[in-house]
Amino acid sequence: MADERRDDMRWRKTGAGTRRSEWAWWPMWNLAILVFCAYCALSLGRWRRQSAPSWDLAIFEQAIKGYAYLGAPIIDIKGPGFNQLGDHFSPLLAVIAPFYRMFPSPVTLLIAQCVLIAISVVPVMMVARRFLGSITAVLLGIAYGVSWGFQTGVDVQFHEYALAVPLLAFAMWAFLTHRWVTSCVLTLLLLGVKEDLGLTVVTLGVLMAARGVRRWSDPDEDAGKQVVVGAVTAMVGAIATAVILLVVIPAFNPDGKWDYWVRLSPDSEQASIGAALGNIPHLLLTLFEPAQKVNTLVLLAALCIGCCVVSPIALLALPTLLWRFLSPNDAYWGTGWHYSMILMPIIFMATINAVCKLRRSVSPKVRAYARAVPALACVFGLITCLVFPLKNVMDPSSYEPPPRASEAAIVLALIPDSTSVATDTGLITRLVTHHTVYWNGSLSDGVVPDYLLIDPQAGWSSDPGDPAALAESYYPGTSFTTIYDENTSGDPHGYRLAKHE
Repeated sequence: MADERRDDMRWRKTGAGTRRSEWAWWPMWNLAILVFCAYCALSLGRWRRQSAPSWDLAIFEQAIKGYAYLGAPIIDIKGPGFNQLGDHFSPLLAVIAPFYRMFPSPVTLLIAQCVLIAISVVPVMMVARRFLGSITAVLLGIAYGVSWGFQTGVDVQFHEYALAVPLLAFAMWAFLTHRWVTSCVLTLLLLGVKEDLGLTVVTLGVLMAARGVRRWSDPDEDAGKQVVVGAVTAMVGAIATAVILLVVIPAFNPDGKWDYWVRLSPDSEQASIGAALGNIPHLLLTLFEPAQKVNTLVLLAALCIGCCVVSPIALLALPTLLWRFLSPNDAYWGTGWHYSMILMPIIFMATINAVCKLRRSVSPKVRAYARAVPALACVFGLITCLVFPLKNVMDPSSYEPPPRASEAAIVLALIPDSTSVATDTGLITRLVTHHTVYWNGSLSDGVVPDYLLIDPQAGWSSDPGDPAALAESYYPGTSFTTIYDENTSGDPHGYRLAKHE
């Protein structure tokens, strides 16, 4: 405890010149630039391959497009006129809107995500250098930059969690360097990223207050301020989360509720807060089943060779892991998609804190383990690049357009700008910028799209048939004409386009 207090006092008494040198440390910025370039190559390679794993990029572009033109974040893909704030509370998406206004393209979102991840390298390396020295900071910076959570997140295109990554990293930097108010402000901003980060905000507030209570007896420390700021952070986080889930989102949602209570509900038809809370005891019994959940935990621990559990900062990962593992949705359990992206800054900041503690151990073996962790974490991170998506960066075929690129260009040219299109995931990300885009077959209230575009390779379980007939079945009483159908020339997997008459 005495050693920790001496370290705390040394960090707080750092002079202005030293602080400037922290920000001017060139290896940190060089690594951030390399991380940015690597993820840009990965992300833009997928874009060039016209490989859309889901509708997420199109949905987020619609929301940001609304903010960019000073309107509401309407995501017509979820339904005509559907406000994004009724789906997820993510008003901080608006920070990307000015850049989208200048460069209206889904590529703007992809690049923004790479920038956000690269920026988060800076606070991680600053804290590592301050705690553990320059060489260790470089090793942990590399391990953090290539961590598999970022690789899988970037590989599935854009997600709002990218906004949380630098906020979390800088909030923990401020926490560990005793900038309590700064940490509080940055942490509370997470509430504007996504509603499920509210419990993370509360947890960090509790950690801040608890740490202040531990230091209360030291007259040279600002423990009182830390306790107050921590308590305020936790209380505001808890109240804001309740208001967002029970008032704000239902106010924008056409069904008057938060649709994702189903994450905890055994019956999607009864996705209510009561059903969700009543099902939690059952879900706790299967918290670590199936084995896929355990595999995810093992890979998270492997990022830091298991040492992060020594640090209380690791508790910040619990809210995210709990809602993921309690949910019956198996997409949340594994290492794929973007769900582990926000855990990366938590794991590595906890690792830095843990290594610092372990290096002061009375056990020579523990100290040796602590000295080895940064190098081993770096090696593990680089090995994952051979298995996880960054392996594609060095593959020339990753940047080649698909064989159907010319056909896609022909089909897209048949759809005039400013028209409305109902479609599937095939070319959905290519349409949002200049069109009003809907999800095929999901329209209501008499809204009929100008065009229906079908890609039989985009998740269709059977041949969708003639697009005009399909459109007329979706929108009874309407008349459509097929204007493009490769099926007539012998390609049952080609694009199909019908126009509303």
